[in-house]
Amino acid sequence: MHGPQAQLAADVVADLPVGLFALDAGGGVLLWSAEAARLTGWSADVVLGRNGIDAVRPPVDLAAAREMLARARSGRVSDPLPAAVPTGRLLYVHAAPGTGEVAVVGVLQDATDARIGFEAFSLLDALWQNAPVGLAYFDRDLRYRRVNAAVTSIDGGTSDDRVGRTLEDVHGETGARLTRLLRQVLEDDRPLTRTPFTGRLWHGRGPEQSWMVNCYPVHDRDGSVLGVGLVVVDITEAEHTRRELAELAAARESLLRRYRSLVDATSAAVWIREPDGSAREDSPSYRAVTGQAPHQYTGWGFLDALHPEDRCSKRAAWEAAVGRVRAGHDASFEHVHRLRTDTGRYRWFRSRAVPVREGGRLVEWVGTETDIDDEFRSRHRLDVLAGATLAVNKALDPETELLALADAVVPEFADLCRVYLVDEARPLEPGHPVHGRRSVTRAAPGLPPVPGDIGGDGAARFVFGPDHPLARSVRTGRPELELDPLAAEHWAGTPEMHSWARAVRMNSRLVAPVISGGEVIAALLFASCGDRVPYTADDLALVTELAARASAAVEHGRRFQQTRQVSLALQESMLTEPPAMAEVGIGGIEIAARYRPAAAELEVGGDWYDVFRLPFGDLALAVGDVAGHDLAAAATMGQLRSMLRALAFDSDGSPSDVLRRLDRVASRLDVTRFTTLLHGRVLLRGDQRVFRWSNAGHPLPLLVAADGTARYASGAVDVVLGVDPDRLRHDQEIVLVPGATLVLYTDGLAERRDDVDDRGARELLGLAAAGAGLDLEAFCDHLVSGSPADTGDDVVVLAVRYRA
Repeated sequence: MHGPQAQLAADVVADLPVGLFALDAGGGVLLWSAEAARLTGWSADVVLGRNGIDAVRPPVDLAAAREMLARARSGRVSDPLPAAVPTGRLLYVHAAPGTGEVAVVGVLQDATDARIGFEAFSLLDALWQNAPVGLAYFDRDLRYRRVNAAVTSIDGGTSDDRVGRTLEDVHGETGARLTRLLRQVLEDDRPLTRTPFTGRLWHGRGPEQSWMVNCYPVHDRDGSVLGVGLVVVDITEAEHTRRELAELAAARESLLRRYRSLVDATSAAVWIREPDGSAREDSPSYRAVTGQAPHQYTGWGFLDALHPEDRCSKRAAWEAAVGRVRAGHDASFEHVHRLRTDTGRYRWFRSRAVPVREGGRLVEWVGTETDIDDEFRSRHRLDVLAGATLAVNKALDPETELLALADAVVPEFADLCRVYLVDEARPLEPGHPVHGRRSVTRAAPGLPPVPGDIGGDGAARFVFGPDHPLARSVRTGRPELELDPLAAEHWAGTPEMHSWARAVRMNSRLVAPVISGGEVIAALLFASCGDRVPYTADDLALVTELAARASAAVEHGRRFQQTRQVSLALQESMLTEPPAMAEVGIGGIEIAARYRPAAAELEVGGDWYDVFRLPFGDLALAVGDVAGHDLAAAATMGQLRSMLRALAFDSDGSPSDVLRRLDRVASRLDVTRFTTLLHGRVLLRGDQRVFRWSNAGHPLPLLVAADGTARYASGAVDVVLGVDPDRLRHDQEIVLVPGATLVLYTDGLAERRDDVDDRGARELLGLAAAGAGLDLEAFCDHLVSGSPADTGDDVVVLAVRYRA
């Protein structure tokens, strides 16, 4: 190397922040940089020349030095310096074979410099600006975003000539060919290294040059490709002196690998780990977070700062990542865990690391530790709020809603949750205690049993003094945050609970009121214990929202209970017991009925049945289904039932005539919803018992013979009520033979989802046949309990049996 390039190399050697040296075959020192002299305290005058080592022999372990020299001649070495240097520093030697008269070239690095983690990025920037290779960065549109001085020295021009422009804009056809390489890296998300390239720059006006090109994808934290990094080594002159520069190029690329790794892993806490994931090099920035000493950090000691529940998963994740890399796969490492800080509290951190390879071999990991506690806890609060809201909205009475809330927040948000129902009859006046009943207690697994005697009277009662946070929250209707609750005097009078709180290391509490009808009806208490981070004002905002949603749910639950009571009253008035056999008026006819609601909490829906005697001796039957499972469906059901009774009782007409008149009246009065109805009469015709009916869109009756044969009765099925009130309707008849059972029912007994081949209807026939020998009451229970339906709809069964 001659002229300007030789001077450039000399300047780079002088400015590098590591000590450089070169040895001949006998161990004599040929090169000793100024940084090497500063790190060791041995000046170049002392060590240069074949007798240089002899000059410093007293502090040097000669046997170890000779052994290291022998290994460096045949391969790479990375070991502590076998000498006690005057500066007292712990130095590492990174050495490799040289060429020609240079037997060994190497680097001295200060391993005790605590600034290395904090100055990493300054070092990288210096490397970028002063590296003896061309470095450039392009965005996804392949426009220049940054270049270093070496690029402009290679092909002329300035940074301003390039930034914001494409390679083709600057270099014409040569730039277009380079662009194709960079686009391939973007599309494949894989590097292209050691690619020979020749051409003329500045639109072909420059000289013919040769380069060694390396292209690398640059990622952001989530792995998305941000752009492409370009590393260009001008080998036009170096092709003639390749042997002399081989080792320097190897050192150059090693620095570039470390640079790429640090670009992918940036944080205040940077660390380097061995290939297996253990720590040999110190990380002052990591220890600044955890408060560990160096001897506590090294090896696998850094895991001791993790929460005990996270250590196994962290090590398993490390071993999995190492396995993937050693198997030849591209892999990075990421893990979220709790880390004990120097304050003794745990915070959430995210570890990220990338592998560093040398010659295809994994040599180390470079990674970061990022504090994500605020972000994690904020997201966790939203998850808790969503889970609690879902759980509360599924319940339909106030106490069940508050129980669901407690189950949703323990242990995800609290180690203890208690719900206190306040005595609404007692006045909540300043200076007076708050009384009530403890409703719910939920504690995290692993905690000792929570004392149950809160009020001291042996029952699930409580009395909290006027200064207790719960009493204040109940009086004011506002939530309260209490830090260090064990130091408060209002624990007095509850020694069992105080002892329990000390045993579990309770560190904070939150209290929030539950309001209904403008009055506080309950209070929620949440406690944080042990290693859980104490509650903050952000957590106070969360429980405020939890209490508001619980209050809304309680209001809903109370309204629901009122609706339930009305529904029960409707059911009791409309679904009356069928007449006993002696009251039917037709010899041998026995009747039984069953009703099972779909909405078990409402206990009423749109399905209904009715049985009543007519003035002229016949027995009227009806089974109907009004669409819906709400109070409106129940009201419509009641109106239709009353109108059907009135029309049937006032007329000796056929069932079809009664249904036609009912349809016309209900439609004109705007009473009916989508309703199916089967109405008929059991009547005497000589010695025969005959069932005559008309069907408005309802499932066909089921007939079970005494011998167990079951079939569906045939006959016309007319349009449902409310569609065409004037349309003609039809009647059909069937003779009931002794021992036969007639079954009227709603579709909830047999209806199945996606039942394209009518499988549910066939299964109902088999079920009815299997129960033919049972008495009528047991037969009805048999049908309801064994129903093949899976829709969860209402079920009505009305069975008529002729016992001769």
